[in-house]
Amino acid sequence: MRIEKGEAVKLATIQKLGGFALIAGAILFATYSVLFLSLFPAGEIHRDFSRIVLSPPWIGVAAIAFAGVVLMVFGFAAVYSRLHQGAGALGLVGFVFIEVAYLLQACKVTWEIFLYPIIAGNPSSVALLRDGILWDHPLVHAFKAGASATIFLGILLFCFALVRSKEFPKAAGILIFVGALVYALGPVLSMMVAIGGIIVLSLGCLLLGLQLIRNQRGRGDD
Repeated sequence: MRIEKGEAVKLATIQKLGGFALIAGAILFATYSVLFLSLFPAGEIHRDFSRIVLSPPWIGVAAIAFAGVVLMVFGFAAVYSRLHQGAGALGLVGFVFIEVAYLLQACKVTWEIFLYPIIAGNPSSVALLRDGILWDHPLVHAFKAGASATIFLGILLFCFALVRSKEFPKAAGILIFVGALVYALGPVLSMMVAIGGIIVLSLGCLLLGLQLIRNQRGRGDD
């Protein structure tokens, strides 16, 4: 199928913007992880999470995470627009899952920005955060399980498509997969390990974004 010249130029522009979005999102996500570890030590979080939520930096740090996640959603869509021809059905499924996973992550961060401060600031509801009642609820467990499943399947299949693709460096797919895996397993070990996973994942996203920006030429066929 042929793509008209004007349409090809528009697609190249969208892909370039997606590259910038992916780079910015990766930087913001990595910044968030470093700030979170620096400003909210794990020991304090486990002692009384409500006090962390009410601390002045909380909303600003969560807002950085939200902006990063939203930008990465757009960035991954631009990446898929470049590799969709050779990605096959598994690549498409991976793309859908990874987009859903990041949307779920964005939903979670909106809780942290808009709901957690209200809960923590109200004496009648603070126990939900202080005593971990919120996280022990079956519905919250179901949400977390669904988010974990989508991110695992999405990353696995999408990174497989990236490694097979000739459009992007194979290292990008490997870094994103390893980073996501370490991030997922990190909390079991330590917050420092989880942050390391985010940084590795962000490096992979930087490689993808740079490739999208460099390769802007319109394509004659699709």
